Amino acid sequence: MNDVPFINLEYIFVKIYDFLVYIKNVVLTGSFYAASGGGSDFASSFGSLGAILVTLLTLLFLGALVFAIYIRVRVYEVDQQLDGVYKEHFVKPQLKEGRVNARWQAIVYHFSSANSNDWKAAIIDADIMLDELLTGLGYSGANLGERLKTVRAQDFPTLQSAWEAHKVRNKIAHEPGYVLHEKEKEVARKHFENVFRSAGIV
Repeated sequence: MNDVPFINLEYIFVKIYDFLVYIKNVVLTGSFYAASGGGSDFASSFGSLGAILVTLLTLLFLGALVFAIYIRVRVYEVDQQLDGVYKEHFVKPQLKEGRVNARWQAIVYHFSSANSNDWKAAIIDADIMLDELLTGLGYSGANLGERLKTVRAQDFPTLQSAWEAHKVRNKIAHEPGYVLHEKEKEVARKHFENVFRSAGIV
């Protein structure tokens, strides 16, 4: 009758326990030749060099695991602290609603003009208003474009609209004789309005 092959789980667990006890003894005694305390001498069974190598790798792994856990905890703590700083810092600026609304209404009035030069003036003024908004929120940079680069999308949901509107302003400011079509004017107006409404200043 053929023998039935099987896995001796008890033997495997005994060896694992034997190894862990050996590691404990190495840590306590400082010797790589510490007996395991189990059914056999772990160091002798693997040979001195093998035992030393396995022990070093195990201790290195355990040290790396502890270090990784520590780093993860510290990263979580820093994230929590930064989240609190962002919530405290990037708040809606305390602006006088009546004055801001009046300014935006003047810009909207120029947007509704039949004169394309009025549209350009409206876009330039709205861009200045956007710049003041970001400055009031604490973003820094040499100009509006530099400030927009420092903005995180999760902190400023309408960041893409701000960029699209600012691009139109740049065309007007840096391309002599630029022809602003009505459709592009309306798109820029909607982008500016989207940003200002989201910020709660119009």
